[in-house]
Amino acid sequence: MTYSKTEREQYNEYRLAVCEKLSIRELDYNAFRRLGQKLCNIYVQSCNGEIDEIEYEQQVRPLYIKAEALARRLKLEIYFQTDPRGNTIYLSKEKIVDNDYTRNSISIY
Repeated sequence: MTYSKTEREQYNEYRLAVCEKLSIRELDYNAFRRLGQKLCNIYVQSCNGEIDEIEYEQQVRPLYIKAEALARRLKLEIYFQTDPRGNTIYLSKEKIVDNDYTRNSISIY
């Protein structure tokens, strides 16, 4: 996928704003983004019936562990949205309520 200069600038501005709001480095943001992309690919495979529950659990578990460890290190709360149609990882400095995760958290994309 190719992005225009304007799209790239908008993305970089969003990433910078998120980093400032959450007090994290761009390196940390990028790590969450990569983990989220890997998880999303697994969610898509699961929704399409390409992998079974056992494969799903084996693939997502290490990614959840990595993302949760990074969030803990940064003193952030993390929520995983498993619907592959949306963003996968949401972060907040406050507790995230499962049924209202978009209210006080920021999506990583």
